Amino acid sequence: MMKRTIKRKLLKAKATLSLTMSKILEVNKKRKFLPFFPNTEEKGEALQEELKVLNRLAEQQVVLIRRYENSLTSRDQWNSE
Repeated sequence: MMKRTIKRKLLKAKATLSLTMSKILEVNKKRKFLPFFPNTEEKGEALQEELKVLNRLAEQQVVLIRRYENSLTSRDQWNSE
């Protein structure tokens, strides 16, 4: 029962990480075309701040994924003994 809950949390964390990574790529695309628009500095700062937040979120998701994976492997090893 507990293993199934951890697997479900792991899948949700992976889905969230995937979504976050796609948003990071989207922001980077916007930054690439930034010099062609007026108010470049303001938009650049806003995109930079958004990128910082998304990177922190991605790091947190990676930590969660590792924790869940380690928990699953340690449970498997503990149950097999």
